[in-house]
Amino acid sequence: MTPAEIELMQTSANMLHGRGPEVATKMYDNFFSAHPELKVYFSTCFLGKQVADDGKTKTTLMGKVMAHILFQFCINIENLDKFKEDCERVSAKHVSRGIKPEFYPYLGDALILALKEVIGSEASEDVLVAWRKAYDHIASFFIETEKKLTAEVKDQPGGWEGFRKFKIVERVEEADASSFTTDSDDEFEETELRTIFKLEPVDGNKTLPVHKFGQYVCIRYHMGDVTTHRNYTLQSITDNKMVIAVKHMDEVPTSKYMLENWKEGFEVETSPPVGSFLLLESLSV
Repeated sequence: MTPAEIELMQTSANMLHGRGPEVATKMYDNFFSAHPELKVYFSTCFLGKQVADDGKTKTTLMGKVMAHILFQFCINIENLDKFKEDCERVSAKHVSRGIKPEFYPYLGDALILALKEVIGSEASEDVLVAWRKAYDHIASFFIETEKKLTAEVKDQPGGWEGFRKFKIVERVEEADASSFTTDSDDEFEETELRTIFKLEPVDGNKTLPVHKFGQYVCIRYHMGDVTTHRNYTLQSITDNKMVIAVKHMDEVPTSKYMLENWKEGFEVETSPPVGSFLLLESLSV
């Protein structure tokens, strides 16, 4: 990128301020409209739109996360090392979902169109050219990072690539109790019901990777005619079984389906363990 294009990217941070989630949400709308077959790779709970503080704009949780990434990208265009942690976190989720390199140009097209639609005349042709160059640059970084991570999780002892078939071998309902103290120093205890599922490979190879704190797996299964994906925190890997938990208060359709239909012997597909979960409350644009 030229110095002038880099400067345009940095000034674009002001252009995005307050409108980042709207741009990102519109980007995904454009992406799914042009390539509806790729919607299966994304969590439905991240795609539901909510009315923003202005009472008019509708954004998604996915849009909020991506807006944070776009904003950081703008202000750190000359020092992408500051952006590296965000990229690696997103790449881990992409690896868990099976995102392919050929998807990236599609998303780039959707982003440029969203900038035109939301930002309007502020998104001049020079600005859009700079954004496309910058996007292609960061896309190549994502692709290389995901290629490396895919090889790492595949080549580790017990690792694999893509999705591997597991079956439910044990289901346990339990109460998860936690205590807290109010401002007046009164102590209370909350009890939350959850279901523990233990998953065992069906291919006969029971060797699994060593569990690391904060990892998650992407679960893929069929709800009727719909194939769905969702990531769940990996509680542990014990006795050659992966252990996940689903809270009974979780209102997400995929979780409700799991609680109602996952019995012993039910088969699902799962990604290898990757990444660490991100606290979305810390994100703001």
